Amino acid sequence: MRRKFLVNIAFLLVVSILVKAFWVLGIDRTVQNVVGESAYGSYFSLFSFSVLFTLLLDMGLSGFNNRAVAADPSRVKLWFGNILLLRLLLTAAYFFVTITVALAMGYREGQLLMLLVLMLNQVMASMILWLRSNISGMQYLFLDSLLSVADRLVMIVICSLLLWGGVTEGPFQVTWFVLAQTAAYFIVMCLALVIVIRRGEVSKVKPDARVLRSIIVTGLPYAAVVFAMTLYWRTDAVLLERLLPGGAMEAGIYAQAFRLFDAFAMIPVMFGGLLLPIMSRELAAGNNIKPLASMAGRLLLAPLGVGAVTLATFPGEILDLLYHAPAPGSVNAFTMLMLTLVPVGLVSLFSTMLTAAGSFRLLGVITISGMAVNIIMNLILIPSHHAAGASYAAFCTQALVALACVAAAEKTLFRMVDARKVSLFLLMLLITFAAGQLLRVTGIAWITAAALQLVTGLAAALAFRMIAPLKSLKLILRRPDSI
Repeated sequence: MRRKFLVNIAFLLVVSILVKAFWVLGIDRTVQNVVGESAYGSYFSLFSFSVLFTLLLDMGLSGFNNRAVAADPSRVKLWFGNILLLRLLLTAAYFFVTITVALAMGYREGQLLMLLVLMLNQVMASMILWLRSNISGMQYLFLDSLLSVADRLVMIVICSLLLWGGVTEGPFQVTWFVLAQTAAYFIVMCLALVIVIRRGEVSKVKPDARVLRSIIVTGLPYAAVVFAMTLYWRTDAVLLERLLPGGAMEAGIYAQAFRLFDAFAMIPVMFGGLLLPIMSRELAAGNNIKPLASMAGRLLLAPLGVGAVTLATFPGEILDLLYHAPAPGSVNAFTMLMLTLVPVGLVSLFSTMLTAAGSFRLLGVITISGMAVNIIMNLILIPSHHAAGASYAAFCTQALVALACVAAAEKTLFRMVDARKVSLFLLMLLITFAAGQLLRVTGIAWITAAALQLVTGLAAALAFRMIAPLKSLKLILRRPDSI
């Protein structure tokens, strides 16, 4: 169990870092620099708006299906036709609700056209997630890892040609960026569909009303969780664009700060994606998942915490490196969003444990409460603090949800946190912060200072036994039958 997770997370991290780092720093950042803050900010706000109602596309089916298929792989064949029919019906509902709300909020014709294409992209992205939930549920984790970066890889090829290939006559348009996403999602969706049909031995698509009703009723609590998480993850950009004069520019400023946060936040999301099918299968077999959860926590939280504090120490320097003309307002937002990575890691780990255990109702209460807090804080803070206000709301929301998830897991599953571990973790963060502040005043190059700060933090993590790389390496190198 632990070896399977280690091997796959090592592969996934390497591939994701290579592909997604080039996507974020090479493509996405370049597009914003080329098209400008206002054009990119308008796209970023519309993209976030297209995500808000993606609950209607999925209703929590992907996570629910992942857990169910991991417990019994034969469900792929039984459920495929039923869920496919349900997703088609949900797609119609998604388009109706999103367009209706967009019209009510005053989106104009040009914005609506781009929104329609972004909505189509969300439909295909959601379909890919559902297909991947079948693949990972059947324990084809290597294939799932490849598919998790395949769309970005195709986008990199297309956008590289458009940006630097000399195949266009005019300047790069943000519309091309959106259409490149459309092409990439379509290619990966078709590939994932073929894999599921072949590996899941799906020979026919025959919906069954009884099975369909059971899937809907059982998956509703998970749908509430997904909806709440989606809202408090994406409403900030929409509210910035809608609440403020010159909102598109302000959303673009926030996008400068949000880009690296979104990229690094994918690491705990990847951990959760790999942990869920493994934990679900182990729990279905009556096995203890605490050793796996403890190991995953050590692998994720200490490096994430050290990295977050290091990034937050040099916000201006990092933004100057990334953008031609970073906005002053993005510095405070960047600092707060980097610190938000720590509670994001906790949420990912403990919410995955609760999901694997089937605690959907409890998790739903937590995430819906977090959604309410986030929307209220954004409405209060954005008018006065702009992009920084959205980042303050994000930090507070993620911190409160993290504390609630930890408390719920400790109460319903097993104890994994104690005062000594928490104290050592906080001390590690404090040492990392202090090292960064001391290195800043020495006058050495900031990249050198950041590297030394990172090394200091990781050394503290090793000294406090927050991470155990040699133990993990030995576990990877063991034969599977010896675990």
